[in-house]
Amino acid sequence: MNASAPSQLELEYQAILQNAWVGILLTRRRVVEHCNPRAAELFGWPQGELIGQPASVLYFSESDYADMGQQASHLLGAGQLFEQERLMRKRDGSAVHCHLRAKPINPANSADGTIWILEDIGERKRSESQLRRLLLQQQAILENASVGILFTCDGLIQHCNPRFEDLLGYAPGELLGNSAEVFFSSPDDYQHFGLAIGSRLAAGERIDIEWRNRRRDGSLVWFRHLARALPQAGEEKITIWISDDISQRKAVEHELANAHAELERRAHFLAYHDALTGLPNRLLLQDRLQLALAHAEREHQHLALLCLDLDNFKHINDTLGHATGDVLLQQVTQRLLGCLRDTDTLSRQGGDEFIVLLTHLGDQHATLAVLGKITACMQAPFVLDPHELVLSFSIGVALFPNDGRDFDTLLRKADMAMYRAKESGRNSHHFFNEDMGQQAGEHLRLRSGLRRALEQGELQLHYQPQFDLRSGALVGAEALLRWQHPEQGLIAPARFIPVAEESGLIVPIGAWVIEEVCRQGRTWLDAGHPPLLLAVNLSAVQFKRGDLEDTLRRALQHSGLPAHQLELELTESLLLHNTHAMLDLVRRLKRMGVKLAIDDFGTGYSSLSYLKRFEVDKLKIDQTFVRDLLTDPDDAAIVRAIIQMAASLGLRTVAEGVETAAVAERIAALGCDEAQGYHYARPMPAAAFTDFLQRTAKIRPNSS
Repeated sequence: MNASAPSQLELEYQAILQNAWVGILLTRRRVVEHCNPRAAELFGWPQGELIGQPASVLYFSESDYADMGQQASHLLGAGQLFEQERLMRKRDGSAVHCHLRAKPINPANSADGTIWILEDIGERKRSESQLRRLLLQQQAILENASVGILFTCDGLIQHCNPRFEDLLGYAPGELLGNSAEVFFSSPDDYQHFGLAIGSRLAAGERIDIEWRNRRRDGSLVWFRHLARALPQAGEEKITIWISDDISQRKAVEHELANAHAELERRAHFLAYHDALTGLPNRLLLQDRLQLALAHAEREHQHLALLCLDLDNFKHINDTLGHATGDVLLQQVTQRLLGCLRDTDTLSRQGGDEFIVLLTHLGDQHATLAVLGKITACMQAPFVLDPHELVLSFSIGVALFPNDGRDFDTLLRKADMAMYRAKESGRNSHHFFNEDMGQQAGEHLRLRSGLRRALEQGELQLHYQPQFDLRSGALVGAEALLRWQHPEQGLIAPARFIPVAEESGLIVPIGAWVIEEVCRQGRTWLDAGHPPLLLAVNLSAVQFKRGDLEDTLRRALQHSGLPAHQLELELTESLLLHNTHAMLDLVRRLKRMGVKLAIDDFGTGYSSLSYLKRFEVDKLKIDQTFVRDLLTDPDDAAIVRAIIQMAASLGLRTVAEGVETAAVAERIAALGCDEAQGYHYARPMPAAAFTDFLQRTAKIRPNSS
């Protein structure tokens, strides 16, 4: 009799077993009676070969199998589900991590067998193992991090690492469960913090904020907080915080901010004040004058601008040093401030120049009281151990509204008046007048014209002959500078030489004079004329600003004039200032072979020691003594003394300004060596002097 065909239900169950993604085993009496494909695959058995095998082949040992059976027996015997995760043995002896579920077919009769469902959980176990390692690593990071890490849930502290507790001075675990409000300075501060970041956290933004938080002891500390809300789990709002103490950085920033503010304050102060004295500078003075001018205009008042310049201050700097000069300027400032009202302004313009703004003046005579105070306060000596110095001011005054209605005009006119005070002998004051303005304009025209004159050949040299008084021979000539202006004609040296010295143009002009004299002297030699000693006047400015030594060397080399035929005329005052440097320079000039003469001797300082040190060759007696030699006994005595002194020192003497035969005879009788003046010849251009050389060999008085 044939077996009946399987029912539809049986076929469906069979399909489920064959295609299930979990392994399914049926064991009866500890033997595998059924095994679906997934179970065979799970344990590495070919399809069908596991059937009939003892169930213990799936375990690493009989004891391992017995242990599992002991754990499962009481549940299976009660008809309950047995569930366990266990390492089981594959056919090749390797392990597979399985999740077991077992249930008896018939709890009342164990002989009916047990159904086992097996799932490979190896991958899950590996993931769990990796996750555990990762969690351990993260826990180690949290516990040992150098920054504070905090987790809050709905504003309550759920976890914080030791560093966060340490930063805020709390014991381990003490913060847990507390509101985050605990490390804010006040409830309002906590609320402000929430307002600053709440909406941004809710929007998923990454927060980076600096805030001042409160430690357990109540002290405040600056933190930088990095925060982000984690994805919400239900209604919970979890936020992770990473925090660090930035108090030291904040302190440095605070110091830098203070330093920067101080630098800005100092820079602003220096923009309007003098660094040495703290007085207003030109810019601030100009601002104050503008306000004062507007007020004086409205109130019909006067004001005055005083330009003050310390007399001979440069000499103090040169002899005592600039540090002493600075201290002296500070003392002068204090004295001047004591002479002024609170409404007046004292300003330092640089160097030894001060400006005073006097306001609220009824008339110009009110200025005299302040000028008197300034003069009086300067009479007491300034004590700079071990020195006591007496100083004075040359002061120029310009008045509003008479002299000007703006800053530049008033300052320019006060400056003109100050220079007039200096020219008048210093230690005085002068009010501006229109004559000064005209002179200043003349000065400016001469200055600009001189530069053009040098470039366009308007400068000329005239030569005045010098004669030996014993032999009557022509022995030399003094080169005298002239300016032939194309419009004004011949301009006297007394007008343009001071301008050239003040502007510094005397240096290039002086170099041109030396080169031209050397060239002309060589020309006369080449023409067969007897050698002459050609004298050139030198300005003190040439010594201080020019390169005199190189200028002389180039002129002598280019022209070929013998050095001993060139005579340099120096002033007494030049040799008495900055003696060491001057001595070195003069000695180098002497080594070049040139002659040295002292011009206008007797009009300067009464000192004879420098004549020996500087190895001069000749003294020129100033014409102020020579002109009245016959009528003024004092002049005669001075001339006699100069000649006798020069003779005792082995120096030659030249009398300047000899204008009559009687004076010529007298000067010769006193023993003078040489003479020049209108009695012999007037200064003449080079061409006329060439003719003079051809006609004259001995003294021939000028009959004109």
